[in-house]
Amino acid sequence: EPPLAGVLANRYRIDELVGEGGHGRVYKAFDQELERTVAIKVASTITPTPDLLTEARRVASLKHPNLVPVFDVGRHEDQLFVVSEFIEGQTLADVIEANTLPHSAHVTIIHKIADALAYAHEAGFVHRDIKPGNILLDENGSPYLADFGIAASLDDLSEGKVSSSGTLAYMSPEQLANESQLVDQRTDIYSLGVVLFELLTGQRPYKARTPLALREQILFRQPSSLRALEPTAPSGLEQVCNRALAKHPADRFQNVADFRDAVADSDSPTTVSHRNMIVGVIALVALATAGLFAWSQQGQPKNEPTNTGFIRDGVLNFDGRTRIMTKVNRMLPVTLEAWIKPDSYNGEATQFVIGSDIPSQFGLGIALCGSMPGAEYIEGMLNTATPVPPNQWSHVAATFSESETKLFLNGKLIGTAPGSVVSSDETHFVIGNVGENNLIDFYKGQVRSVRISSGVRYADESFETGELQADETTLFFIDSTAKQDGDSLVVGGEVEGKVERF
Repeated sequence: EPPLAGVLANRYRIDELVGEGGHGRVYKAFDQELERTVAIKVASTITPTPDLLTEARRVASLKHPNLVPVFDVGRHEDQLFVVSEFIEGQTLADVIEANTLPHSAHVTIIHKIADALAYAHEAGFVHRDIKPGNILLDENGSPYLADFGIAASLDDLSEGKVSSSGTLAYMSPEQLANESQLVDQRTDIYSLGVVLFELLTGQRPYKARTPLALREQILFRQPSSLRALEPTAPSGLEQVCNRALAKHPADRFQNVADFRDAVADSDSPTTVSHRNMIVGVIALVALATAGLFAWSQQGQPKNEPTNTGFIRDGVLNFDGRTRIMTKVNRMLPVTLEAWIKPDSYNGEATQFVIGSDIPSQFGLGIALCGSMPGAEYIEGMLNTATPVPPNQWSHVAATFSESETKLFLNGKLIGTAPGSVVSSDETHFVIGNVGENNLIDFYKGQVRSVRISSGVRYADESFETGELQADETTLFFIDSTAKQDGDSLVVGGEVEGKVERF
């Protein structure tokens, strides 16, 4: 449709189109009765109903110094429009792109927006589309939360009347999964956590080449490390982001006021000096302890290097910080398999038994998503609903080719997906996490044996599982005979991989 022109509702002179999105267009206009410049959002494809107009008027009743004031609501040719104050300035998206503000200014902006959001939540609203483009900064730098155009009352959410909506990069896992019963105030906390992460680093916590890949990352992957991207960011803010970006709402801040206060506390001078004092005390204690230990060891014979405990009774023990770097480059076709005994699940979103990722891209691997096995292939993620029991041995296997991906559990086919494409990006297979340059999603539990084979080893829907053995197709193999020599993993006198701990 062409942009509006002329006078709207016999009162508002349309001056120019200033923005457009999935939910409507925003115009700069002039209120001829009150003689002031205003912003008018005209909703797209939404026919006003009495209920919708009532909801719009409820939104207009919100009054907070960091919420864009709404002046009027009405209808024009069967379209809903909302008239609000016109904020002369820029969006937070512009600020992020310019990268000109210090961390202290970022904290101030987020603190004020969180305060406005807490007020709206107390009034019974959930925004559901928080993003930098919906945060406006006036000429004095004061922030305003805008566009409650898809705001929903908590009552409507609890009754399942509201469908998922928002902007993909800032949507929570429950929004993407269409779990409307979980969409509440904590959904806004997730989105504001993404905004804080982007403010501090200039990047979003998830990167992907396609919308489908981004959706899969939000649902199943852990976010990038904030301080790896921005080492100067306070560690307290990294902890705030990690909690806000938790996959399940129960693991996040339970209300935005707690999020707001945590943001302020994590960056306050008092907190920093207190943290530095604690670090100093710990350092002094450590120095004193080291001195006593050195004094007590004078004249004593040197001990041989102790066993790290990674291999015990022929079993590899992964503690969530350990992995094995193999010498095998990612390839197609290939078969990955392992005997695993996961620890009790404790809220881990994703654990990779074998992975070959490159950050922000899919690779080839076998994962546990919660307790459910999954297979990552170059174009996406194969997820299943057959759980892997904790604290008992299970055989997991996946075959990857250009035509098909298959996932097996204890000899039974449990899922199929499209094939993968041969990637020119070189990366090695890693045992125990998602990939050599992507230090997330570590596995916790025991591994009895692992085999990586060239070609598709299992083509039938089921097969007999047994102890793994090396053969002419084997590219990487470990079993109960594995020994650790320093940081090398040795099998049959050959170095098969490097043990790394983080």
